[in-house]
Amino acid sequence: MQLRTTKTKQVTTSTSSPYFIKKGGKANIKKEASVLLNEVVPDLLEYDLKVLFVGINPGLTSAAKGHHYANHTNHFWPCLSESGLVDRKVTFEDDIQLPSLYRLGFTNLTARTTRRASDLSRSEQEMGIPILNHKIATYRPRVACFVGKGIYEIYSGQKCKRMGLQETEVNLPWLSGQGETVMYVMPSTSGLVSAYQRPARMKFFQELAQIAEQRDQIYQ
Repeated sequence: MQLRTTKTKQVTTSTSSPYFIKKGGKANIKKEASVLLNEVVPDLLEYDLKVLFVGINPGLTSAAKGHHYANHTNHFWPCLSESGLVDRKVTFEDDIQLPSLYRLGFTNLTARTTRRASDLSRSEQEMGIPILNHKIATYRPRVACFVGKGIYEIYSGQKCKRMGLQETEVNLPWLSGQGETVMYVMPSTSGLVSAYQRPARMKFFQELAQIAEQRDQIYQ
């Protein structure tokens, strides 16, 4: 059975973007954005996932659409579609189906929607760490993939020396006592981050698919 750890009101608009200038101009955008800041994009979880993707927090576009990584400039879905973790093209509208179809789940370190990730304080993000750890230990994903180096550094409390699979010392044991989750760090897929272009990001997704399969074989 598919589990959603929180509930949210689905918001749909003809433009799908809170930045689209409609009648009413900037005043209307400001009012719409203030409403979206109260929306929560729900976790999408199942037990024994291959990968649990961990984001920073929902942005306005994701809040407007009610889906993860919903901004059209985000490279997440094109990269996932060609990663080997799925066998067809997927978009943000498919996220609700992925836990049951492909054993891929979604959560955020911080549930609160903001205009920018920088609107979150360090302390607010750190408050989400024990909650995230409980989700990981309970749902037993083979890999917890942090989408962004910065978010992993907040989670781990130390500098990320290298991207990709992290040292075994940071593996998180499951509450069942029958395994552990490994940590993987990939570059942010946001279109605002220019340090990595789509081909470079794709390599991380493909490596993640291989590691997830290897870890899954251990617990078959």
